[in-house]
Amino acid sequence: MEVLVRRVQQRVRKAREDMDRWDDLNSRLLSQFTNATSIISRLPRGSFGEADGEFGDYLHFYEGDSALRDTNQMVRGGSALSAKQMQLQVGILPTIADCLDGLQTLCEMHQAEHALKSSVISLLTWTTSSSDIAAMRQLLIDQPNIPKDEVQSIFDIIFADEIC
Repeated sequence: MEVLVRRVQQRVRKAREDMDRWDDLNSRLLSQFTNATSIISRLPRGSFGEADGEFGDYLHFYEGDSALRDTNQMVRGGSALSAKQMQLQVGILPTIADCLDGLQTLCEMHQAEHALKSSVISLLTWTTSSSDIAAMRQLLIDQPNIPKDEVQSIFDIIFADEIC
């Protein structure tokens, strides 16, 4: 059981690396958004359509869905663990259910944030007011669907053995 928990932890580590990459790409997205809104404000009316393309590229890398699917497959498909085994805790290691639940929550957070960012970017047009642009930018900065304290709490549970 300990070996399986360690394998699941490794998958969550990979998701954490993806989240670090998400943060880097979000910074680039904010920079590009700022640049685009600066350009849009100087363009004559009617010369700019919808903002897409490069912005969307920043949002499609997060592989949490595949990490969750692969981890579920590894846990459920490989050894067909019972519900009791999924809740079994070995020492300070998390249960497999804790790991899967945490990974699922992280995926849902990033899916919701991706949907928000896609919506915000799709609303950017040459007629967007400066106050709307400021509100859009703030939403991109805040990432309201990825609360840092909740993410840290998930990692604290999954990696409790490394904290001690």
